[in-house]
Amino acid sequence: MQAAEIIHRYEFILAASGEMVAAAEENRWEDLINLEITRRERILEVTAEPVTPFADAALQARKQSLIRGILVADERVKALTAAWMTEMEGILTSVQAERKLARAYETG
Repeated sequence: MQAAEIIHRYEFILAASGEMVAAAEENRWEDLINLEITRRERILEVTAEPVTPFADAALQARKQSLIRGILVADERVKALTAAWMTEMEGILTSVQAERKLARAYETG
């Protein structure tokens, strides 16, 4: 794979990562999942190639910058989904408590 193509793929991954952050911020969880599936395909393509530094220092710096941006976006998505998961756990706990209470008062 040529350096320009690799850079293009990393740019796609970064753009998808940014869209994932926006989806998580807007509580669009299904969109987040679909974006992650698409992004994962590109990540697999890039990681299937042997890791070798580019001969062109500017391209290597660009690649590193893109990877850092991807990691920052991933941390943001992780923080947003962690908060959502905590909220969902609270809802599920509440529903389970309601079910237990309903069963305790069932007659029959």
